Amino acid sequence: MAASLEARISAIVRKWFLTEPLLFSVAAKHSIIENPSLSIPARIGQLRLEYNPQFLEKCSEEELDACFTCEIYRALLGHPYARQPYNCKKKVLSLASDVSLSLLLDKEFIEKLPYELAGLSYLKYHASRIKNLQHPLGQKWDNSPELAFFQRNLHFDNSGFLIVQDDLSFEEWYRKILFLIEQTSIAGSESAGEGGQLSALQDADQAGELWEENQALAEEIKNQIKKAECDQGWGGIGANLALELRESADFSFDYRRALTRFRAKIVSANRHLTRMRPSRRYGFKAMGSRYERKANILIAVDVSGSITEESFSHFYRAINNFFFLGIIEKIDLIFFDVNLKNTSPIPFKGSASKIKLEQIKGRGGTSFQPAFDFFTARSSEYSGMIIFTDGEGNPPNITAGTSSVLWILDSRLAWEKSRRWIESLPGNTSTYLPF
Repeated sequence: MAASLEARISAIVRKWFLTEPLLFSVAAKHSIIENPSLSIPARIGQLRLEYNPQFLEKCSEEELDACFTCEIYRALLGHPYARQPYNCKKKVLSLASDVSLSLLLDKEFIEKLPYELAGLSYLKYHASRIKNLQHPLGQKWDNSPELAFFQRNLHFDNSGFLIVQDDLSFEEWYRKILFLIEQTSIAGSESAGEGGQLSALQDADQAGELWEENQALAEEIKNQIKKAECDQGWGGIGANLALELRESADFSFDYRRALTRFRAKIVSANRHLTRMRPSRRYGFKAMGSRYERKANILIAVDVSGSITEESFSHFYRAINNFFFLGIIEKIDLIFFDVNLKNTSPIPFKGSASKIKLEQIKGRGGTSFQPAFDFFTARSSEYSGMIIFTDGEGNPPNITAGTSSVLWILDSRLAWEKSRRWIESLPGNTSTYLPF
């Protein structure tokens, strides 16, 4: 007896657990629900993955897998849960999602889908009629930037796949398609009222019906993408899509912002109250203050065997360019692997900038404890500490009263692997060098 559609879908999701861990992690956050009222095979949103059994019962296992994989890809790209434009048109968001997906997915994958993406159907319709479109508000359409854009980008090869010249984001495709739907017409009539295009718009309207902003879920999905990158758990996801997912999950985190916050924190620690007697109106609640604009910091450099000369040079340049202001009065350097390489700190300026990594002996394993012990023993001398490392080592044992510590990892991958345990330490933050 043939297995039921529900059992076949469950089997696909269970298979993902072993072969596609990223897809499984997102699918596990959604309830897979049958919805016979749909006019489309499947849709995703509001923590639901709905499907119409009438569309999918006759599909092969390969087609069924591709159908659900496509919806999970939308969630991975953040389309159903991202922040939406004001008064947005959900059908246009859905169409933009179709176009973005079609440009990221391999042709072989798209051919497995048991249906045509509505966004491609919509654009194919306009591609054949682009010269007959009328510009809004009676403006001239010929030689307009809008016409030039659509002529440049609405091309389909012999197999019916979209070819574009401009590299547009999901949000940019939304604006372009919104223009086509709402602000252009053919021979003065509504362009949405003909044949396949009307069907595409109706399907897109239903596909985007569940879409609403969910920042918490979007962040959870981003964390799963970061985990996949660290664990190299991309499964069968193509290179183009994997690259897009990496970029979409980026923290947009700049090490200079982390250094700015670190500097502000250690300087603000030198605040002194100036009023010696209470205010008649506010008492001591509104006391004056001044800031001692000088601070000393300690920089601990990991010189274990896994640190390269190139990353060592990048770190020196980043610190040297950032702390040229007079706010930081003194910067001292210590070097460590399993123990300290110098018992007396080296001033950062002058000879320290000329130190070569190979000149420092004993490049063995890594222990962060000696650097923290040195810093803690001189807590009255330094306002904060910066650690440059690749993060490969056991977490140090530190006390809750430890001053500000900023970890600078030598790569994003190293930061992704270590940031959680680093930032669980009291008073510790982290960033990475994007070189």
